Amino acid sequence: MDQQDAIQSTYWNTRMLSIFTAHAWCGANNYSFALVSDNVTHDKYCVAACLNNIITKLKQYLPDLEEIVFFSDGAASQFKQRYLLQNMTRMMVEHTLKLSWNFFAISHGKGVVDAIGGMVIQMVWKEIMTKKQCRSATDFVCIAKTKTNTIILDEISQTEIDVAKLRLEQRFMATKSVKDTQKLHSVIAIRSDVIECRIYGDSTSKWTVFSDFYLLKAKKCTVFCPIRICISISEK
Repeated sequence: MDQQDAIQSTYWNTRMLSIFTAHAWCGANNYSFALVSDNVTHDKYCVAACLNNIITKLKQYLPDLEEIVFFSDGAASQFKQRYLLQNMTRMMVEHTLKLSWNFFAISHGKGVVDAIGGMVIQMVWKEIMTKKQCRSATDFVCIAKTKTNTIILDEISQTEIDVAKLRLEQRFMATKSVKDTQKLHSVIAIRSDVIECRIYGDSTSKWTVFSDFYLLKAKKCTVFCPIRICISISEK
């Protein structure tokens, strides 16, 4: 994003930004997130850094938080893949939370997270139209913060992503594939390196994957907690 009066050729030399959006609700409480980064790879380390940022903030806003239920689309490059499922078990232990992940059907409409991204982009673009400059994620966040106090805005720096890669790279290298990953719609983190998989959230058929995600026999696990928060996320 650049100045309004830039010449046409600047289109081909414009730096890009990525926005990781999320919306969380817990009872009457609602939290919208827009995490902006100069990193546009959208890879597993960038996603890990964003998720860590969101979970850390939610624990500050909700000190009694015990469980998070995630909802997202099934983008294989960002969410519906073994690395995110492996990292979910690590986050469960690190943040002392019960975590589960639910995937929507592919390409089935828009959600609140798309609206968050659209609103933030529109707000910043309107400021650019008045000669404001936006040349980096830092500029984007600064401009957006002057226009809204209902969306939690933050910058995910390259340093944070590099730290996530340093912490997770060896762990991900040892992560084995998960049976029928692209068919899954519900995954529960049981403990470190252990997940329970279901084709659908209410399926009676399930299987457990553990020890760096080698497949083992089915195991029953029921999780219930009255203090729960649901999150829907997306990355643009």
